[in-house]
Amino acid sequence: MNDRGSQLDAARAVKQKARTVFARFAPVSGVGITRQGDSYAVQVNLESEPADREELPDRIDGVPVVVRVVGQVRKQIS
Repeated sequence: MNDRGSQLDAARAVKQKARTVFARFAPVSGVGITRQGDSYAVQVNLESEPADREELPDRIDGVPVVVRVVGQVRKQIS
């Protein structure tokens, strides 16, 4: 497997762990995978700004983490 493939697999593997870790800091709206340069990172979307961003991990099991505060995600009624 190529390096990019293994990076993508690593990001996929830590998604659930990222949800658990970041839930201690703020409500989590969602967790996904994003590109970061030539690599992949886990993106954690939070409902609100955490009390102290300095405490947030920037990596989980070696995978970079991108944090965004997006607010509460709601289902649209059509």
